[in-house]
Amino acid sequence: MNNIQVGSLVLNGQLILYLAFGAAGWLMLRYRLRNRAERHVILSVMSNAFWMWIVVWKLSFLIFHPVEVIHRPAVLLYFDGGGRGAWIASSVAAFYIWKKAAKLKGLSPSWLDMTTLFLCSGWFAYQMLSAVIGVEPVWFHAASAGLTAGFLFLQLAFSSKSNLLKWPAYAVWLSIGHVILWFCVPNREILLLSFNKQQLYFLIIAAALTAWNWLNEARPGGVLRE
Repeated sequence: MNNIQVGSLVLNGQLILYLAFGAAGWLMLRYRLRNRAERHVILSVMSNAFWMWIVVWKLSFLIFHPVEVIHRPAVLLYFDGGGRGAWIASSVAAFYIWKKAAKLKGLSPSWLDMTTLFLCSGWFAYQMLSAVIGVEPVWFHAASAGLTAGFLFLQLAFSSKSNLLKWPAYAVWLSIGHVILWFCVPNREILLLSFNKQQLYFLIIAAALTAWNWLNEARPGGVLRE
């Protein structure tokens, strides 16, 4: 998205949205894990993963535009790796969480549950702020924020401190809801069949979470936790 002008100060709009994403995810985990012994560990890992994502996303501009960075290193302050950089950053952050989860086996609730809660809370803040600052289409961002807020409310309302619901299982329906919501955007760019790029992303997420839940239930005792 474009930069945000605040008086004489020019802010990177996309960076502001991502920072809001991380802050919302962290605050939700802090609230959800209150009075739990593993709270500090999970918050620390998630915070490190988020800041790792931000750094890799920004520095990935160097991978795609090395000549420009060599001639003008200051461009790293204003530019980032875009969508391709986001995928690289996401892979690095996911690998980091996976390595930490492998070292902390048996931690309850599961890392995937907490990662899903972090992402859903962050997504709500991202979409809500996008609607507030007028990112087009505004109605879509508002609808996405409302859909995500409803999902978060239902999950928090029907889960207890001692028995966290399986966030990934319900996040599948949130992803499918966004796929349907995108059909209401008339000028979306079709990439495959009748789906655009964002719809395909949500379908991949839904398929991956469904496969994880199926494997978790298929194993004896459902011990596939991380």
